[in-house]
Amino acid sequence: MRLALLALLATTACVQAGGREAGVDDVGASGRRSKPDLEAARELDQQGVRAFRDGRSSDAIRYFLSAYRLGAPSSELWNVARSRERMDDAETAAGAIEQYLAQQDLSPQDRAEAERELQALRARPSVLTVITVPAGAVVTVDGKQTAGPTPVSLEIRPGPHTIAVHHDGYTTQTRPLESRFGRAVIVSLDLAGGGPGKR
Repeated sequence: MRLALLALLATTACVQAGGREAGVDDVGASGRRSKPDLEAARELDQQGVRAFRDGRSSDAIRYFLSAYRLGAPSSELWNVARSRERMDDAETAAGAIEQYLAQQDLSPQDRAEAERELQALRARPSVLTVITVPAGAVVTVDGKQTAGPTPVSLEIRPGPHTIAVHHDGYTTQTRPLESRFGRAVIVSLDLAGGGPGKR
């Protein structure tokens, strides 16, 4: 997907259909100026491509958004999304793809690709890390015991979960949590502060 993105970015200087990023706050309600300036938009797009290739994703985003505001096609929003993804900002990238999908100038192929990418971002698993004082507790996630005592890290699927932490001689503690867009989830518990011990 990354190599395909580089090819896409290289051709956006000619102004094509494609992608998205940013949120409504970044681009505004319409995101456009009343008088498009396509020559300036192409130059900004080319600067964005160079910044992306150089690993300067924040700069690339600024260039792509500026090009979009000056009349470049929705592909600039896609490029913003891919830049956000490169920055490991899956949630903002997903928001950008949603904004991209709201555009009317997408081809069926571009729309299908964006929908697949959005689904992949939403399906990213998270790493759950549970730390307890004292260490050595048993952790269950949604009723299933994990491997190893605390401290422990494991991968969890996206969505809501319930963890229970049990250590002999201490009160079992239960916590709800949610995994979203592959973000790390860290739970730190002081079992000694959980009240009198019970099994």
